[in-house]
Amino acid sequence: LPRLAPVAIPERPSLLIGVDTGGTYTDAVALSATTGEVLVSAKALTTRHDLAVGVSEALSYVVADLDVADISLVSVSTTLATNAVVEGHGSPILVFLVGFDENMIERTGIRSAFADAHVVSVAGGHNHHSLEAAPLDGDAIRAALDEFGPEVRAVAVASTFAVRNPAHEQAVRKIIEDNSDLAVTISSSLSDSLDAPRRALTTALNARLLSRITDLVAAVEQSSSSLGITAPIMVAKGDGSLAIAESVARRPIETILSGPAASIIGAGILTGLNDYLLSDIGGTTTDVAMVRNGRLRFVADGANVGGWRTMVEAIDVRTTGLGGDSAVRTDKTEITLGPERRVPISLAAVEHPNIVSTLNQQLADPPPRDFAGLFVQRIAADSAPVESQLSGMEARILSGIGTEPTALVAAAAGSLERRAVDALVEKGLVAVIGFTPSDAAHVLDMQSNWSADAGRAGAALVAWYTGEDATTFCERVWSETVRRSAGCILDAAFDGSITNSLANPLAEGVAAGDAKIGAVSVSMSLETTLVAVGGPAGVYYPEVAKRLGATLELVPDFAVANAVGAAGGHVVARGRAEVHADGPGSYRIVGPDEMTMSDDGEDAIEQATALARRVARTALAERTAGISSGEPTERIDITRHTDPNSKEDGELYGARVEVELRAKPGSP
Repeated sequence: LPRLAPVAIPERPSLLIGVDTGGTYTDAVALSATTGEVLVSAKALTTRHDLAVGVSEALSYVVADLDVADISLVSVSTTLATNAVVEGHGSPILVFLVGFDENMIERTGIRSAFADAHVVSVAGGHNHHSLEAAPLDGDAIRAALDEFGPEVRAVAVASTFAVRNPAHEQAVRKIIEDNSDLAVTISSSLSDSLDAPRRALTTALNARLLSRITDLVAAVEQSSSSLGITAPIMVAKGDGSLAIAESVARRPIETILSGPAASIIGAGILTGLNDYLLSDIGGTTTDVAMVRNGRLRFVADGANVGGWRTMVEAIDVRTTGLGGDSAVRTDKTEITLGPERRVPISLAAVEHPNIVSTLNQQLADPPPRDFAGLFVQRIAADSAPVESQLSGMEARILSGIGTEPTALVAAAAGSLERRAVDALVEKGLVAVIGFTPSDAAHVLDMQSNWSADAGRAGAALVAWYTGEDATTFCERVWSETVRRSAGCILDAAFDGSITNSLANPLAEGVAAGDAKIGAVSVSMSLETTLVAVGGPAGVYYPEVAKRLGATLELVPDFAVANAVGAAGGHVVARGRAEVHADGPGSYRIVGPDEMTMSDDGEDAIEQATALARRVARTALAERTAGISSGEPTERIDITRHTDPNSKEDGELYGARVEVELRAKPGSP
């Protein structure tokens, strides 16, 4: 496994450790807290069955030549939550919707989104005046827990107008905690939006992701402890900020887009640029975002990931199910990629070299195309709670799958069996091994970290169905990955002017590298620097930049930019307060938990600023939880609303004050 040699370390340095856990690799870096210099970095394979193994391996490489007493912070970013949403994975959940009618339940989309979710409607809820609309039916909650509790890992609770009165959500949580050991998420703890259906969906997603992030935090804690690291642990959130791990473990939905946010920060640290278009390509997804004047752009109405619009404050990033490990499908003419991830054949063969002989046997007697070159492997180390709710066929199929890869055609020869395998994959019990762009890159000598022999065997088999030789087929897979990647860049660069670049013949021609339409040759020039990061970036992005006429920044540490961003991030806390005119000479100053009055508009704004600053200071203290940091920087934004028709020129009738504090944890 690769480890960069450490540079000279100043005497008694303060060191920041960054860890990024992705779908394929877990990266770790050590940064100087004073200079931001990358001192050492390493990669290890992400071990999904036990995250601590991969985390420990990467951390061990990084700290091997360091004094762990100098480490002041361990910070983590991850794509686990994003990947789970994009791929449709997650823990089975029970959802209580309090006071929802059938139309509202359908608007949540939970039933159609999550086949393994049990959705229970319960009487109760409040109205827009925060008054109880109906008594809470506690008996229905207890009955549902008895019926569905053994089949789920977590519970989501959403009640009508809970943001104005959370009493019923809190009561439901108390009943669940008194009658089970299940983790509970209530919607009022995640969002202050009145849109109950979207709030419910966000809460359901959070519940499905709880085990992913709690497992990750536990793995980092275990690995750090085993190495003698006593520094506090923080987690990068989707808005680019850091928070103490314990708080994020309860709100894993906030780590959606954690990886892309960290990669943007890492790209800024590594390149020193303030204006750039970033593309982060990993094993499962490609994330693209624009940075202007060193500032991240945020989504006004919540992050959209995997087709689901959440209520999570996050960076404005476009996430596509395209990566080095995307599933490759083909007929004689078309190649399609993703959105689901496969374990690359060349990677699986490193530990299981018998895969190569099985591929050669299949080439001698090809199975149906949909089964060719596909293997299944059991990955869950402790799946008993989930196995209890498997169907008979799912249980039978799972019993025949071990930790050694099994050819899919042998494990599930029929369509019903294949659907059972798909269900096992969705439940996180089984992984599918298959041909990916990473395998094609091994055949083309663009990548060499895994088994090239297995890549060639897989390519020969899949190419047989197209009538092409293996090299030609792999060149087409590589080119299609470049085309799709270029399309992701153009979608972001057009900034909404063209919403699907690859459906536009001019843009598609440029992305495909063959921009000739009739007698017209078309070219484009990207007017901002393209920064590419992520493990596979060096394989595809030189050609992406060439096709788009872009200036490419591919810095030496591009493969670990996410971990760099995690280590170099800030704790960010925001406070807001509003001013409302109640009539001439009367103003209300309103904050999260207090309200005061003033008879002067300017004084009201000063009070609102002081209130917003107190709120931000309190939030900063909670998020740093005693971690040492330098004096935070402060930014104040005041939006005034005046009445142009007022007798008093420019009379204030409202204002919004936002205070942002940014602190650097682990500063000496």
